[in-house]
Amino acid sequence: MRRFLVLIILITGTTLFSCDDSSENNNNNNVVNNSNNTNNTNNTNNTNNSNNTNNLLPCDGAVAETDDVSKYTKLLACLASFETETMKSLAVRSFMDHIPRSGGFPIKNGNMRIFAYFALPEYDEEDDQAAEEDFAQDRRIAPIRIAGTFNSWEPTIEMEEAFTGFFHGSVDFSTMDEDGAAYKLVSKDSSGNDIWFSDPQSARFQYDENGRYSIVNGSETQGHLRNIRNFHSNLLSNDRHIYIYVPRGYDHNSSVSYPVIYMHDGNNLFDMFQPFSNGTWDADGVADMEIASGNTREFMIVGISNNADRMYEYTHTPDTIDAGGNPTGGGGDVYAQFIVTELKPLINAQFRTLSSRDNTAICGSSLGGLISYHVARLYPDSFRYVCGMSSTFGWGHFGGDGTTMEELYAEDDLVSRDQVFYLDSGDSPSNTQNPPACPNETEAEDNYCETVSFRDMLVNKGISTFPDDPDSWPLTPAGINIYHYWVADASHNEAAWNQRLYRPLRLFFPATTKK
Repeated sequence: MRRFLVLIILITGTTLFSCDDSSENNNNNNVVNNSNNTNNTNNTNNTNNSNNTNNLLPCDGAVAETDDVSKYTKLLACLASFETETMKSLAVRSFMDHIPRSGGFPIKNGNMRIFAYFALPEYDEEDDQAAEEDFAQDRRIAPIRIAGTFNSWEPTIEMEEAFTGFFHGSVDFSTMDEDGAAYKLVSKDSSGNDIWFSDPQSARFQYDENGRYSIVNGSETQGHLRNIRNFHSNLLSNDRHIYIYVPRGYDHNSSVSYPVIYMHDGNNLFDMFQPFSNGTWDADGVADMEIASGNTREFMIVGISNNADRMYEYTHTPDTIDAGGNPTGGGGDVYAQFIVTELKPLINAQFRTLSSRDNTAICGSSLGGLISYHVARLYPDSFRYVCGMSSTFGWGHFGGDGTTMEELYAEDDLVSRDQVFYLDSGDSPSNTQNPPACPNETEAEDNYCETVSFRDMLVNKGISTFPDDPDSWPLTPAGINIYHYWVADASHNEAAWNQRLYRPLRLFFPATTKK
């Protein structure tokens, strides 16, 4: 039997604003290619949509409402009164761009959950990993339905198409458990086949072997992921997705705030099932396990996606690494400034974080480890904890004559900074010594020798309180400020870093008592 939606349309004369088609010409130019307001960096959807709330769009009376249900109610009123598709599209875009800045989708209204989907590529871009699930207009044909754990994954809950490409509706959860409830949207393709895809606008999601799936509400027993889509950096003049892991109970304990670890290569951190890779860090899985086992406090992870500018952004100085002798890299200062002045304030504003340096870490691998140490060096007041796995500490001397990160740190007063350093690596499977001899890098790969040299420099600078036993819990003695670890035969890939990630997490965010 088909289950029909309960639609919520609460329209009152006292709350509706004027929905007048005459505003079309005045507002049309405010939709596309508006500049970002540097005082309002929390653009969570399209960088082409203005962040400047002074440039009012049609239906901005809706987004000015204090709660998302009122925004939704006014949007429906607009769609009912507007005559042109252009005006309706502008209204929906304004609505879709503002909701993620507050509670996100699905919108909560008592026991009801309001779902919305807009079939345009900027609102539905490759959220699923299987190629056949990527957005294509001929694979998003009505009806659009909702299927999830709450209806035995039967695609029987049909959404209403309010105008071309915009679907919406509500599900009553009064008799169903929404905590951790998973769901997907189901469309038809041009041949009439069902196409399953995650809700691209869902505030909460996770991954499994079938790609990304959406979550109605967070669980009290397991963490989940959120994202900020196409976050624009004025400093770097580019966009990227930001992925955020929030721990179990985040949606249930509104008075609790959490420490944060910022991690690079965010697009490789969480989806352990993505194709064409050596796996991922599965950072959310590691975090869930460490928290549930009582090894760490509950904490958040902010995954900063890389892009085509990765080598430029993740390096502090130019170096030459190709046969042609062309220098590359050197944008690390600007990337560090982006994290501290643009991204970090947004995260602290939108999420319940403990924002002090004593509750903030930064971590990465390979060039991500290099840039982590660079960011922590430039901004010691923002990051007390720094982690580098298989870090490319040799950058600067590969083919150029730049300054290495080790040389920069060697000039600093490290003791007064009171920072905590984690560094590790693997080595070559063909090494003949255990541990390998340095500086013979043919006997020790995965940046082993550079890491050992960096460790020795830290010790010479007074950073010398190591764990008595790196495999024990809790780590002793008090005041550990350096943790070096080496794994024989470990490769230079995400699967290897996944196996070691728990070590810096236990160092940075130890639980007060073991379960």
